[in-house]
Amino acid sequence: MKSVRIVTHRLLLVASCTLLFSVNQTESFLAPSSSSYLHHGSDLNNYHKSAQIVLHLSTDVGDSSAGYRRSAVPLNPKELFDNSLAVLSEGYSQLTTEHYLLMAFLQAACLASAADVTTQALESGAGAVDFRHVAAMATVASIMSGFMNAVWLRQLEGAFPGTQTKEVVIKTLIHAVIIASIINSAYLVFVPIFTEYFFCAGGGAGFGFTDLPSVAFGKFEMDEFITLTKLELLMFVPYNTLAFKLIPPQVRPLTHAAVSATFNVAVSAVTLGYFNIWCERAQNIFL
Repeated sequence: MKSVRIVTHRLLLVASCTLLFSVNQTESFLAPSSSSYLHHGSDLNNYHKSAQIVLHLSTDVGDSSAGYRRSAVPLNPKELFDNSLAVLSEGYSQLTTEHYLLMAFLQAACLASAADVTTQALESGAGAVDFRHVAAMATVASIMSGFMNAVWLRQLEGAFPGTQTKEVVIKTLIHAVIIASIINSAYLVFVPIFTEYFFCAGGGAGFGFTDLPSVAFGKFEMDEFITLTKLELLMFVPYNTLAFKLIPPQVRPLTHAAVSATFNVAVSAVTLGYFNIWCERAQNIFL
């Protein structure tokens, strides 16, 4: 008991000394010089501001943790699909903005290849696909319908900006009459040349300029070219009218390549020699 009393007295003595020291410090703080008062006052204000910031941050942390707990709830399939679609759309938009011509090139090549394989499968079956012709279609499509068409679309938009009726009509007519005719001619001329010479087994070893006219123009007739031109006008005039009015410029190469893939089925049929057969079958169906 005696030892307990001694320890207790010593603790009280230490506490009394600490209290006296605190009182002295408080008195010196409450009665300082003017400059010292301003200094301590600013420190006090900073202390209050810091306390408010800490309180604010702690509140934010609480909110964010609550938000994290809320986001941890499993999403339903529709929300997952919407989120995935938003991520894909944002990623594609970034790619088309940063790599406009490259994306147009790749999109046209992929879609034209799929269209050509579909055309050959419809006529000869899936096991009889001529991949030389597929490679030739992909090459011409990537260069003309992809790269060059993207360049021309950008130039058209720069020359006639806006979505007013006058600008839309001008851009539609220029694309349908001039640009589309160049692209169609490139398909009809260069697809047979690439198929026969550059994607054959010899890799172009038998290439001769004297054979160019017969190879380039021997796969189609003038009436087929006229029919393709009519089909192109029926497809692309309405499409371009809507595209120049509603579709953002950076997305147009993709939508144009998608429409071109449908048109490429007819182009493949012409260059493969199926077009007249298909027309005769269509006449027998409707007559």
